[in-house]
Amino acid sequence: MQIRAIKKMAIIVCVLGVTPFTNTFARELYPFNHLLPNDMESAPRIHGSEYDCKLRVRKDGKKNVYQAFVSGQFSDPTRHVSSVACFKTHEKCKAYLYFMRGYLQQVNSAACQKGYYTGLFNWD
Repeated sequence: MQIRAIKKMAIIVCVLGVTPFTNTFARELYPFNHLLPNDMESAPRIHGSEYDCKLRVRKDGKKNVYQAFVSGQFSDPTRHVSSVACFKTHEKCKAYLYFMRGYLQQVNSAACQKGYYTGLFNWD
């Protein structure tokens, strides 16, 4: 029985080029690709992900996160996009900015800051 399972797995790997480690390896190389929408011209889906600020702040505290702000646009037709995401490290925050600079056709602003900014009126 175990030999059949191994043979089936080998066939899947040969035919599809998929291994149990492919997904993990791809996630390490391209940690933000899974956030992209199918149309490839909308804001990344941050809500509910590991980069959701509400979840990150709840886990690490307001003073211990790095918050990324990105705004830009796509053309044909023109669509403005903005994104706010939170990270545990400054390096990961900067990596997200680089990712977004490659994703958007035009970047209007991109910045990382330490701490969670809730806005002018401190609404959560």
